[in-house]
Amino acid sequence: MGFTACAGTPGAGRAGYPFNLDGAYTGRVFFGGDPFDAFLELYTSSGGAVRGTFRVSEPVSISGPVEGVIVDDLLKLTISYRSPGGCDGSIEGVLTIESGGDTVEGPVTVRDCGEPIAGQLGFRRRAGLPDAPDTRTSTR
Repeated sequence: MGFTACAGTPGAGRAGYPFNLDGAYTGRVFFGGDPFDAFLELYTSSGGAVRGTFRVSEPVSISGPVEGVIVDDLLKLTISYRSPGGCDGSIEGVLTIESGGDTVEGPVTVRDCGEPIAGQLGFRRRAGLPDAPDTRTSTR
């Protein structure tokens, strides 16, 4: 009697999973209807855990770490930052990932000094440019 290995479909964070997010992304963020250019650097690890950095540089400077998890074609994420007003803030949402991981977009809620604000994030992987350097710390 012989056993045959079943390859199956790779899971989130594994090579070949169509919704992994890895590399440098540029896009727009809309908070309260105002657009901001933004940068996102993401890395997906085994199990679909996502980590990275987020940055808006104009008209205000906001940056912070990104943490999230991929489930199917969705990214549940939280971005933490310090607002220009000195408050700890967060951006939270569930974004849709395009197959291939080239785009990610969806609604978010922004919380910092005032009332929560509805927003929208939309990012595309930078084409034709080298990805940002991998700054992850190896867990092996």
